Amino acid sequence: MPNFPSARPLTRALILTGLTFAVAACKGFTQIDAGLPNVTATDTVYALNGGPPNSPNSINFFQGLTDRADQGFGFDVAFDIDKDGNAVILPARVVATSFANPTSIGLQRATSSFELVTSAPRDGYRADTAMTVAVGQAVIVEVHDFNACFNSLKGQSYFTKIVIDEVNAALRRLVFTVTVNRNCGFRSFSPGIPLD
Repeated sequence: MPNFPSARPLTRALILTGLTFAVAACKGFTQIDAGLPNVTATDTVYALNGGPPNSPNSINFFQGLTDRADQGFGFDVAFDIDKDGNAVILPARVVATSFANPTSIGLQRATSSFELVTSAPRDGYRADTAMTVAVGQAVIVEVHDFNACFNSLKGQSYFTKIVIDEVNAALRRLVFTVTVNRNCGFRSFSPGIPLD
């Protein structure tokens, strides 16, 4: 009789999977705990048009990385400055050609200050549309990212809030502050690991 060495690990994996679903069933699928703390940071980027060569002009919220927007579309939003000196937030699909299909990004202006935005709304996002914002105007971002959220039971999106702190039109430079909740389906921007 053949001996299958993978039989025992497979049995363990099936048992662990069963236990995971049992715990989820007891708590309810929407009662899953978050595992990552919310992160708040301030960073500097440059305008997509007219910024210094090879300077960062975009951000990937999940990774917390600013970089140069390029045809790989590894970013969520890029930044620009309009003729009036206002910041422009450009979701990746706005920058992309018709052949690329990067992650879908929804934007919405907050009705209160950055500090007072404690949770992401459930609706009201403008999908894949550029938004012009003044300094101090908080924006809430829904990142619908199947790659980051492929195994999430709570949803296929994660949420971010961002505020432009400074625009220097002469230097084509923007300073922003962001709080990212990388727990898919969770909406809270409270410090630490979110509860909802």
